[in-house]
Amino acid sequence: MGRLEALRQLSGALRGRPARRTDWRAVLGMANEALVTPQLHVALRGAGALDRLPPDLRAFTEEVFVRNRERNRRLFSQLHHAVAALNAAGIAPVLLKGAALWASLGRPQHFDRMLRDLDLLVEPAEQVLAVEALAAAGFRVLARYDEPWRHVAAELGRADDVGVIDLHRRPPGPLRMAGFPQARRPAEWDGVFALAPEPAAQVVMLAIHDQLHEGGYWRGDLPLRHLFDIAALAPHVDWVSVEQLAGARLTLRAVAVQVAAAHSFAGLARDWPAAASLAVRLQHLRQLVQLASPPMVRPLAWVAALSEAANLLGRDRLVGDGPGGWVDRLARFRTIARPAAAGPA
Repeated sequence: MGRLEALRQLSGALRGRPARRTDWRAVLGMANEALVTPQLHVALRGAGALDRLPPDLRAFTEEVFVRNRERNRRLFSQLHHAVAALNAAGIAPVLLKGAALWASLGRPQHFDRMLRDLDLLVEPAEQVLAVEALAAAGFRVLARYDEPWRHVAAELGRADDVGVIDLHRRPPGPLRMAGFPQARRPAEWDGVFALAPEPAAQVVMLAIHDQLHEGGYWRGDLPLRHLFDIAALAPHVDWVSVEQLAGARLTLRAVAVQVAAAHSFAGLARDWPAAASLAVRLQHLRQLVQLASPPMVRPLAWVAALSEAANLLGRDRLVGDGPGGWVDRLARFRTIARPAAAGPA
């Protein structure tokens, strides 16, 4: 089975509508790659379709589901400890990525999205105090990054933690995203207080990170886990704000292409006209061709890059995380040329 058909079958199963003839081994392989196996198990269970899996695959998804739920329980306990330590130092951190999604969905007790780590953002003036407060609470500094253009200032963790804390000085992705979390909403639970970016800002940060920072816009990568994140956030999203935050033509198109992919694969309603424009539909079709035909990934990436050459060579730091100038611009083209296979991330 080709990757595009496997992706379509996986997305249908994740939406509780598995195809009658599903290649479950191919689908599960892609689910593992895309880090959505626990969500697949939950969706199939909710649809009463778990018995359609071969017994060994059903046992595997059950095991991953149980282990991930326990891991997430421990991660959110760890998050509570970290936020409590920061609050004691007078700091209200901003939750990012998976933690921000969890907060925006009402902090559900059972959260079956897989998390790599915990991402917290503090103001630059608070970074030293934040590290000291976390260290005093037992979180050891595992790595420190002093370059001001890096989005992560430090990584911290404890011996019995199941994941690390990435302490950010700005959101992951291009430098122009640094101001996005200014539109924040409170997240308060069990006596601790944090903030989370508004859902519109989360959608834009996810899309620009995946499409431009990681180069998915050029190579046709489809980050399935994030497409379902966008679909989950959609009921809370102000699409006018999304358009305002996206800003420049290339960033707006990249966000719209990711939203169009969420329409195609995650069941997102077509509430945003920008995601249905002809230019966006053509770019989305080009990404599907890259996904279906790996030899076309890099040639079509360069076709897309040539069509956006003026934006790529401009002054806006849309892709690179470097210190600016030609170093940053060359980093953009390295991102485009990166020989990564198209597919879920």
